Amino acid sequence: MTTGRINQDRELIAPIRVLDANGYVHRFEAVIDTGFDGDLSLPSNLLAPLGMPYSEPGEMVVATGRVFDVIAYEGIAIWRGERRPIRILEAEGDPLIGIGLLWGSLLTAEITDNGEVAISPLPAETGD
Repeated sequence: MTTGRINQDRELIAPIRVLDANGYVHRFEAVIDTGFDGDLSLPSNLLAPLGMPYSEPGEMVVATGRVFDVIAYEGIAIWRGERRPIRILEAEGDPLIGIGLLWGSLLTAEITDNGEVAISPLPAETGD
């Protein structure tokens, strides 16, 4: 399980760890944006030191429906205790965790000042 908090701006914040090109772990706090359909976005000042391999140009759609042209990188995150390949979009502003990374998770939040945010895997489906 990953735990975060609600910040003073009433945003849901969660930690994420990303491996750089040399395998070193970098920890970030990111805003959970359920309107962002990607995995993760990072601003250039956090992304450049990671030395990630360039993937391709891409688009980022945020909660307001606004579309941004961005550069995409291939990366590895440590998410819910496991290494996971992710697509990282370069976008200025706060780091964002999107639905792509949250997919298959249960997201709960105590909607209060400094409330706890919890992200855990959904139970495996069983076939009947």
